[in-house]
Amino acid sequence: MTAQIPLQLVQPLRYSSAHFLVHSGVAGVITSLVTLSYQRVFSLAYVEAEAKGGKTHTGVYLVGHLQSKGRPARMARGDTLPEWYAAGCGGEALRAGETVVIDDGDLLLEELSRASRSGIFMDLVEQLGQLDGTLVILGATCPTTIKCSKQIRSRLDAGLHLTLAGPSEAELDSLLNLITKQRGIQLTESKRSFILRRVSRTLPALVECVERVEDLADSASSRTSFEALAGALEQEPRNLPLFDRKTA
Repeated sequence: MTAQIPLQLVQPLRYSSAHFLVHSGVAGVITSLVTLSYQRVFSLAYVEAEAKGGKTHTGVYLVGHLQSKGRPARMARGDTLPEWYAAGCGGEALRAGETVVIDDGDLLLEELSRASRSGIFMDLVEQLGQLDGTLVILGATCPTTIKCSKQIRSRLDAGLHLTLAGPSEAELDSLLNLITKQRGIQLTESKRSFILRRVSRTLPALVECVERVEDLADSASSRTSFEALAGALEQEPRNLPLFDRKTA
C-alpha cells in the first residue's frame, strides 16, 4: 500500500517583486522596460504573453523594482482603469518620468474602442508624454490583432512590441517552487520532480497543474500529497510541451 504523505500548507506569498523569479524568458524584456523608464522621452511598450504566461507577475516585479530604485511607477488593472483615471489616477497625480503598467491592456483597449471612449487612453498617453513617462501595456494577444480605434492603433503601432518567453529547463524547479508557495502549498523537491516528470513543462501548464492540485487538496479529506498530485496529473492535457515530456 502506498504511503500517504500529508500535503504541507504554508502561508501564501503575496505577489511582489521579491517573490518573482527573473527567468531567462523574461529577463530581456525587463531589461528593455527598465531602460525605457530611464529615458527622458515618452515611451510605449506592449508586452505580450499567453494566458497564465506571467504577465501580471512581470508587471508587479517591474513596478517594485523601479520603486526600489527611487523611480515613480504604478500598476493599474485594465478592467478598472476608466474609473481609476476618472478619479485622477487613483487620487495621486502622475509624476515626471513615471512608469504606468496596465494589466489586461488588450481587453481594455478593445472595450474603450467599442464604447467610443478611446479618449481615456489618448489622454493618459498625452499626460505621460508631457511628463516623459513610460506606458507599459500587458496583453495576451498580438497588438496587431487588437480591435481598436484608429487613434489607439496609431499609438500601438508606434510603440515597442515585446514578448515574454518560457523558462529554461534548469529554471523549472525553482519556478514551480515559487508557484506552489504563492498558493500556500509547500512541495518537497521529490514532489516537484514528480510533477515535472509528468507535466508539459511550459509556464501555463505548470500553473494549471498547480491550480488543480490546490483544488483537489482543498476538497480531499485526507489531503495526501501524492493522491492530489496524481489526481491533478490525470487531467493533464496532452499539449505540445516546451521540453520533452518525461514519464519515468
